[in-house]
Amino acid sequence: MLLGILIILAVGFLLGELAGQLGLPKLIGMLFGGILIGPHVLDVLTDPIYEISDEIRLFVLLVILFKAGLGLDKEKLMAQGSVALRLGFVPCILETFVVAGAARWLLGWGWIYSFLLGWIICAASPAVIVPMMLKLKSKGWGSKKGIPDLVLAGGTLSDAVAVTMFGITTTWIIGNGQSTWLQLGNIPFKIIMGIVLGYAAGRLALFIIDRAKLRGEVIPELIIGLSIGILLLVGEEYLPYSDYLAIMVMGFVILELDTVLARRLRSEVDKVWQVGEIFLFVLIGAVVDIHVISSTGLIGLAIIGIGLIVGRSLGIWISTWRSILNFKERLFMIIAQSPKATVQAAIGGIPLALGIRHGEYILAIAVLSIIVTAPLGAFGTKYFTPKFLKKGEVDPTKVTVKQDYSFLVAVDDSRESSKALKEAARIARQVDAELVIVNVFNKIDKKLSSERIERELEVVRDLEHEFLMYEGDCAKFIVDTALSYDTDYIYMGKTGESSDASALMGRVSKKVVEMSPVPVILVEDGSDDE
Repeated sequence: MLLGILIILAVGFLLGELAGQLGLPKLIGMLFGGILIGPHVLDVLTDPIYEISDEIRLFVLLVILFKAGLGLDKEKLMAQGSVALRLGFVPCILETFVVAGAARWLLGWGWIYSFLLGWIICAASPAVIVPMMLKLKSKGWGSKKGIPDLVLAGGTLSDAVAVTMFGITTTWIIGNGQSTWLQLGNIPFKIIMGIVLGYAAGRLALFIIDRAKLRGEVIPELIIGLSIGILLLVGEEYLPYSDYLAIMVMGFVILELDTVLARRLRSEVDKVWQVGEIFLFVLIGAVVDIHVISSTGLIGLAIIGIGLIVGRSLGIWISTWRSILNFKERLFMIIAQSPKATVQAAIGGIPLALGIRHGEYILAIAVLSIIVTAPLGAFGTKYFTPKFLKKGEVDPTKVTVKQDYSFLVAVDDSRESSKALKEAARIARQVDAELVIVNVFNKIDKKLSSERIERELEVVRDLEHEFLMYEGDCAKFIVDTALSYDTDYIYMGKTGESSDASALMGRVSKKVVEMSPVPVILVEDGSDDE
């Protein structure tokens, strides 16, 4: 088991990074890594890994849906009226009917098996879409009209519809005594119950965190959130509701009721997802039969292409009709919702596991849809974003905005500059910033000795840093260096130690403050405060 986990992590990470270097989504490299180590090529994974693979995939899906809910923008969604609701139903239903018709015509399958394939293929991929849309939100693309939020909400709701209908169709095939009409009638009920239980789950998470006095404790907060999410996954076996939708609603409720907690959770969930996606896509690649993929190649591609071009595109166009979106923005919606990956990886192998007819071919076409649409959709979204969308303001309360910080610290032979360096180092450790340390000197203020430099740099030995020395105009060099290194703050001692140095550094500090567009933080001796 441990060796299998090591192989999955190593192969998935390395091939994912390789795919990223080639400009492809990392999940494509992970998927091919799974095929490589799976039973049909190298066969290096043990049976216990395969036995828990379904549970692992479900947990990873929980993580990405929770992350999506923590980033939704209620105001932008409400401004679009019923567009998000239409996007959740119309595109996936039309795509399913088109895929089913194509499978019936090209493969000669019965209608029930054709629709089973359709409900698998029609789902958009949270694994591809959520990171892309959150990245667009972090940069402000389409933010004014809430386009990333529409893609997130519509895609996740459509996934709930697809998974619910997949379950109904599967039950219909294997038989459980329920009438078809009763099962169909369960769809709106499951969606409503998913929203209700998701709201209750969000409230429960906040209640437990407050009652147990765990607020501010990041790891316990994350454990509570994910644990309640797991309860939602397990509870779906006993109560009729959409667990996927409930998980996203839970994240959304936490965001609306406690934005501070939501921001912390977003950051931690990102870290869990970085590991989880490796397991998700390596494991789905490991169970696919490449011989079946090759045998369904052209026909499978035709079914997937017809479903996307005719079914999903038409569905999105209809859903956004008479909305505030313009022509280019509607085209972007079609491209952004085209990737397939997560749901196909999570449920594509279920028909085969249940012994349902055509199960091998259903899984092969599901994996083929990932291989084809994930890179094309990701590339298309990246390429057409600046062409089709307008850039607006970024709302940091709805998305994690990753920023690399850099501080410049001016040092001389004074206690104040030592304090400034220690303070900059303290803050740098909290935000993982890099330091640019400069010693500027002239005839009055001599350069630091090598012993003093070594002693000063001991404070920052665990931080990324660069040390520069310059003789000349102190203030100008400090400001120019801060601008060339794109630093966020300049740290300086307020005055010098001796009377001459004090006068000099007082003038330099004052001049830097006056001429620098970069914020300047002056630190006094005897205080660690900024």
